[in-house]
Amino acid sequence: MNHYQEITIIKSPDISPYFVWSKVFMQVHIALVELKNKDDTVNIGVSFPEYRRFEKNDKIISVLGSKLRVFAKSEDELRELDLNQWLSRLSDYVHIKSIKSVPEKDVKNHLVVNKVDQIGNMERLTRRFAKRKNISFEAAKQQQIENYAKEKGISISKSADLYDNPKLQSYPYIMMKSLSGNNQFSLEIDQSETDQPQTGVFNTYGMSSKTTVPHW
Repeated sequence: MNHYQEITIIKSPDISPYFVWSKVFMQVHIALVELKNKDDTVNIGVSFPEYRRFEKNDKIISVLGSKLRVFAKSEDELRELDLNQWLSRLSDYVHIKSIKSVPEKDVKNHLVVNKVDQIGNMERLTRRFAKRKNISFEAAKQQQIENYAKEKGISISKSADLYDNPKLQSYPYIMMKSLSGNNQFSLEIDQSETDQPQTGVFNTYGMSSKTTVPHW
């Protein structure tokens, strides 16, 4: 990623930053959908420079911050994305910087920015799994419990308990609407640092479980 554009949410006493984030990122998502490849991936990634997750008084504090960086390999790709046009109706609430080159000498490390899929309703997940595998619900449930126990190195009984009482973590999120069903949902975001850059593509939220973007 050689070029980027930075968006800052402007503080205002008249409107919640969460509401602005929702409007901003919905427009960014729609813009990326317009540019998606045939396999529903995009070549443009995002990061949240002020993102933080930390523990305080035995609680996880999650902070998204007020900035969004949008990355591409070339300046032309960001010009084609045209964030200024997509966010023109929000000009009173956001500040958009011009396209710049990534300051390589200032890059500290790289980020993996990923959409978190926390499942609170395990029954729904199991029914989908059973349908995909063409097996009974009980067989699918048992298989999921065993797979999770093996993956995490815990006992079957502990895995079964977590299945019935899943412990959901706290992540920064943005309220979004589904483009297909117009349903509202929380887009939870996990952002972590890595020393090793990884090239690749992103989903239409500009996120990936593997592909990285630079951080400074």
